[in-house]
Amino acid sequence: MRLIRGSLLHIVRAVVLALCWSATAHADSFRGLAPGQFEVLDQRIPVNIVFIGYERDAIDLDALRAVLPATYRPVVRYPQFYGLNGRDMGLAYEFRYAFDFAGSGFERRFFRFLAATGVDGPPTVFQNAYNAQTKNVLDVTGPVLYIDAQKVERYLDEQDGRRRRGYTIYFINWYGRDDFRFHLYSKTDEADPDTAVNFGTRGSRQMIAWGGTSSRSWFYDLSAGPESWTNNWIVDDNQTQYHMPPVWEYATPGYRPPSQLSQDLGLVARFVGIDLLFTTSPLYDPLVTAPEAGGGKVAHVAMLQEDPASNGLSYFNAAFMKKQMALFQPYYPWTVGVSSTNPIDPGAKKALDNFAETVVDTSECWAAYGTPFAQMYCYFDANLGTYIPAYGRRDYVGEVFAFDAKDASMGAQFGLLGFADDNWIDGTQSYVFMFGYPAVKAAGFGFTSTGVHEFGHHLGMSHPHDGYDSELDLDFAPSGPLEFAWSGDESQTVMHYLALSNGFGRFDRDNLYRWETAGYLNLSNALAADVLANADSVKVRLLIGAADLVARGAKSSFDRWDYLNAAASARLAYTLVSAAAGHINAVSPTLTAARRPLPGRRHPDGCWVRFPLQ
Repeated sequence: MRLIRGSLLHIVRAVVLALCWSATAHADSFRGLAPGQFEVLDQRIPVNIVFIGYERDAIDLDALRAVLPATYRPVVRYPQFYGLNGRDMGLAYEFRYAFDFAGSGFERRFFRFLAATGVDGPPTVFQNAYNAQTKNVLDVTGPVLYIDAQKVERYLDEQDGRRRRGYTIYFINWYGRDDFRFHLYSKTDEADPDTAVNFGTRGSRQMIAWGGTSSRSWFYDLSAGPESWTNNWIVDDNQTQYHMPPVWEYATPGYRPPSQLSQDLGLVARFVGIDLLFTTSPLYDPLVTAPEAGGGKVAHVAMLQEDPASNGLSYFNAAFMKKQMALFQPYYPWTVGVSSTNPIDPGAKKALDNFAETVVDTSECWAAYGTPFAQMYCYFDANLGTYIPAYGRRDYVGEVFAFDAKDASMGAQFGLLGFADDNWIDGTQSYVFMFGYPAVKAAGFGFTSTGVHEFGHHLGMSHPHDGYDSELDLDFAPSGPLEFAWSGDESQTVMHYLALSNGFGRFDRDNLYRWETAGYLNLSNALAADVLANADSVKVRLLIGAADLVARGAKSSFDRWDYLNAAASARLAYTLVSAAAGHINAVSPTLTAARRPLPGRRHPDGCWVRFPLQ
C-alpha cells in the first residue's frame, strides 16, 4: 500500500505543479526526465569486508585489494554470445571498500551462538569422501554441527550489519579456537511445492556460505565443510578446477600455501560477492518483458501430457507461481494461465523427439539452425496460436511449454529440468520450456519451482553461479579457474541449483529494480522527446509534467537505495509519457531505437539436476 499511495501522491502533486508549466516545455524545465537524452545512473556501492576469527597477520589486505574491481557496468549477457552489445543498461557502479576485523568480544559471542544454535549429526558423505583423500591435512570427526544458515545471517545483520551501509561479506574462520566444532550450514524451511521433498536435508545441500534472505550481507566460512557444492572436499586433484579448500588446508604441507589465502578470499569477493550477487548483469533484457501502459504480465503454462501414467497438472501450482512473481515485481498485475493438451499432439511430440534426439529428422525446422536443440524454438514459434490463448493487447505474455514426459523420451536431454530460450537471432528471450519425467519427480522436482526459476531467466535473471565481470569483459561459468563460483548458489534465490528456495531474494530484487529503474527512465526520455516534438504536445503538458515529477521521485528513491519504489516510479513515469503519446497519436521512432539490441549463434544453456539423489 505504501508503494501505491506514494505513486498516487506523485500524480496529484504533479497535476497541481504542472499548472505552472509553460505551454511549451524547454529542456531546463525538467527535473526528472531528460527528453531526448540517454542517462546513466551512477551509484557508489559500499562493500564491507569483515573478518571474523581471522588473525590480522593471516590476511594480506594489499593482496586481497589487488583482486577487487573498482567499477562495474552491467550488460545484457545473451546478445554478447551473438557478438552484439545489447541495449545499454544505463547503470554504472563505483565501489568503495571498507575492511574490518571483528573484535574478540564479538567473536566470542558469535562462535558461542553457532555452538548453541547448531544440531549434532553425522558427517556427510562428502566429508567422509574428504577423509578418504590421500593428501588431506586432517580427518573430519563427528558429531558435526548443523547450523541454520538463515539464523546466522539474521544474527550477523542484527548484531553488526545494520550499522553498515551497502553490502557486506563476512569471511568466517572458527578453526583454531579452543571451542571449534566441525560444522556445516543448512536451510530446511522450504520444501518443493509440488513433491514436498525437502532438499535441505540432503548431504549435498549442506553449505559453507549463505546470505540475501532479508539482508544485504553474505557470509563465507572456510572453516565449515568440506562440502559438495564447490567440490572443496577434493584435495587429491591437480587444481585445474579451482576451488577453495577448507581453511586448514592452507598450510605447509597442505592443498594450498598459507600465502594464497588472502588472494583466494579476494577472488571469492570479486567473482561471487560482487559479480554474481551484489551487482550482477541480466541474462536477457528485462525491458523486453515490459507490458504496454495499462497492461499486465502473463506467464501462460501450456502442459503437454506425453506420459499416460502421470498428470502433469498435479505437479504445477499456478497460484504459487503467481504469488512468487507478484512478490518479485509487485508494480505489475500478474496472471499465470494454464492449459493442457492431453494427450500430447503429434506436432509437439515430434518436437520433443527431435529435441531429445530420440528421432533425428533433418526435414524438421531445426536443420536450418544446425542443431536439434533449436527444434523447440522453431516449432513453437511457428505454431504458437495452437497452444497459447489470446490475452489483452497491452499485456506482456510469456509462453511456457511444460512437457510431462517419459524417461525414455528425454534421450540426450536426460537430466534437463528446463531452459529459457532466446530467438536465435540477437539474444532476445523467446519461450520457456520445462520438463517433468519420472526420474526427476523421484528426485523431488515438480514443475512449479522450475517454472519460477525459468521465468526468472525470461525476465532477465542469471544464475548466481554464472555471470559477467565488467572490468575483465568476461562472461564466466563455475568451471576451470572459476569453479569456486558455485558458492554463489549458497544464497537466497530460486535461481540457484540447490532447490532450497522457491522465490527471489534481496540480491535478486536489488538488481532487477536497478535495471528497470534505469531502463524505464531512458525509455521515458526517448518517448518524451517525440511527444514534445509533436505539434499537439501542449495538450498533454499535464501528463508530461506528472511524468517528470514521478521520474524525479524515482531518481531520489534510487539514490536512497529504495530500489522497489525507484522501479515502480520509473515504470509509472513511462506509463504517463505513454499515455501522453497515445493521447496525441505521437509516433516514436526514438523509442523504437531505444528498445532495440545493438546488431555466430550459440544455443541456450539448460538448467540441469545436480547431485540428484544425495
